[in-house]
Amino acid sequence: MKKNIYTLLLLAAFFSFATIEAKEVVYFLHGIMMSSSSMSKASRTFAEKGYETHLWAYPSRSKTIQKHANDLVVDLQITAKKNPGVPIHFMTHSMGGIVLRAAINHPDCPLEAKIGKAALLSPPNKGSRLGRFFKSLKPLQTIIGEKAGKELLINTDFDHIGSFPSSMKILVISGTFGWNPIIPEKNDGIVGISESCLPTPHDHITVFSSHTWITLSKEAIFHSVAFIEDK
Repeated sequence: MKKNIYTLLLLAAFFSFATIEAKEVVYFLHGIMMSSSSMSKASRTFAEKGYETHLWAYPSRSKTIQKHANDLVVDLQITAKKNPGVPIHFMTHSMGGIVLRAAINHPDCPLEAKIGKAALLSPPNKGSRLGRFFKSLKPLQTIIGEKAGKELLINTDFDHIGSFPSSMKILVISGTFGWNPIIPEKNDGIVGISESCLPTPHDHITVFSSHTWITLSKEAIFHSVAFIEDK
C-alpha cells in the first residue's frame, strides 16, 4: 500500500514538473568595444517580467562579425535543446544587431531563434557614414580593430549576411539625440535614422537618446519589453 502511494506521488510530481511552462529566453548582445554589463539594466527589467535572460558577452574587436555569429549559434543551440519549441528573443545594441542577423542566417541556427522577436537598438544596418568618413585614420583603425571594427568602417550595408526571416518580428529603435554634420539626417551621433533601418519589413520607432547610452534609455527598454511581450 505504502509503495503504491509512493509511486503515485512520484508520478504526480513528474507530471506537475513536466507541465510547468518553460520560460521564454531573451538574449542581450552588446555593441563593439562595449561589455555585457551595458545591457544589464535591460536584462534586469526582462527578468522582473519572468523571462530567462542571457547577457551574451563576446570579444567584439578580436573576431569578424561572422565568427562572432558562429559562436552565438553554438550558444543558441544549447539553449534550444534545453527548451525545445520555446521561442528565443533578442535585444541588441549597435553591432550586436548585425551579429544576430548573421547568426540567424547561419545554417545551424536553431528554429527557436527564428521564431522569436528582436529589438535592435541603433543597429548600423546600412553601415555608418561617420565610420566611412574616418576609415582612413590609423588611430581609429587601431582602436576599433582590424576584424569586425574594420567591417563597420567600410561597409555601406550588411545585406550580404542575409535577412531576418518572415517568421521573426523585428523592432528597430533609433536614437535622435545627436548632432553630427557628417550625417545629413537625424542621428544618435554615430548612426543616422535611415542607416539603422532594414531592407525588409520591420517596426521602427525613435527615442531621444545618444548611440552609446541608448541601452540605458527607459523609453527604449520600455518599448523593447512591450514589443517582445506582445502576443
